[in-house]
Amino acid sequence: MYLDSKRAKPFLFFSFTFIVILIILSNILAFEHLSNVQNDINQIIETQNTQISLMHKMRSLARERIITLQAISNEKDPFKQDESISKFHEVGGFFLEARELLVKTNLTNEENTLLKLQRETARIIVASQYNVIKLAEKGNNKEAVDYLVRFTTPAQNENMSLMDQFILYQNHQNLVLSSEAQNKIQAAYQSVFLLSFFSILLIIFVASIVIKNITAMLNVQSESIENHKKTQQQLADAQEILELEVKQRTNQLQEANNKLQHQANHDPLTGLPNRRLYYELLSHEINKAERNNYKLAILYMDLDGFKAINDALGHAMGDVLLVNIAKRLKASLRQEDLIARLGGDEFTLCYTNIKEIEEINLLCQRLLDNVSQPIYLEQHQCQVGFSIGVSIYPDHGTDYDTLMRVADSSMYQVKNSGKNNFAIGQ
Repeated sequence: MYLDSKRAKPFLFFSFTFIVILIILSNILAFEHLSNVQNDINQIIETQNTQISLMHKMRSLARERIITLQAISNEKDPFKQDESISKFHEVGGFFLEARELLVKTNLTNEENTLLKLQRETARIIVASQYNVIKLAEKGNNKEAVDYLVRFTTPAQNENMSLMDQFILYQNHQNLVLSSEAQNKIQAAYQSVFLLSFFSILLIIFVASIVIKNITAMLNVQSESIENHKKTQQQLADAQEILELEVKQRTNQLQEANNKLQHQANHDPLTGLPNRRLYYELLSHEINKAERNNYKLAILYMDLDGFKAINDALGHAMGDVLLVNIAKRLKASLRQEDLIARLGGDEFTLCYTNIKEIEEINLLCQRLLDNVSQPIYLEQHQCQVGFSIGVSIYPDHGTDYDTLMRVADSSMYQVKNSGKNNFAIGQ
């Protein structure tokens, strides 16, 4: 295709103007698409993090309510009992507020189903809790405690399990969203690449016409060849830069994905495995113990006195205290032992390859001694205790839920009998 000198100049002007506009529009559309994808991802992740936070708050309030109910059952002074009942109702109000906020978020069908099951279970628990209060108000403390242990606490544990399922489902959704986000961003990069490739093809087409017309009009073959070489080099440089940018963006996405996987499996405050990862690791240890025919000990641990320090010094100092406790626990264990933070001031660990029960007694005493050592928080000397419940595989069960339930029940026995001690399940 050759053009005469009169038509060549307008053709070249409009051709290059069109190319510049096309490149500008393609870049604007590409960056706008990437921005929209990123905003959508951030909004979804923020909503799910809010839902997880609210469910953790509900779980903490439910546990605080059952502890308050224990205090009501054991209290014989009517004035102190009334104070505990008022606190029980107040915590219940906070629990309902948190659940209402959770309901207003954008929940999936699966999440709504879990929340509905939790609500139905909660109704049964509330009726059971008020039966305990009625017995305690009549002075039947022993009957109230017995009713609490036999009916209310098991129902509460079932409710806690539903909350944990909701949290596990949310963590799974975060992983799915991370994968979807990577796919969307990859698709966006492919769109950018296609637009750039189309622009390059158009540039090559126009450049070929320019070279041919310059050759025909000026008959300067050498200059045409040189211009052609320069154009090819520019295209190669542009391609090299584009490939380098794609490689850099891919590395960034991989790093972000690794970070999201770590956050999904570990407690953000202490760096310890969270409930989800601990469940997987403990299940693996149970299978290993079954194959090699040895025992495991599951310790369910709850700090004594943490709430008072947290209320007095603030949540920031409470977090520092939890980090210090986590370090002390890790320093007290062997390298092969598992330790995790379940949430709040609750920890759990798996002590493997037990030969004698005396090993567990020594371990629990060592943990109690290390944790009870004073901790200084901005010139404030603080001291906490530990209530430890222990279950033994396979004596008390052969699966995760049974072992954790026995250990949790033993821990509550310690709470009820004076705290800062340990008890092995019966």
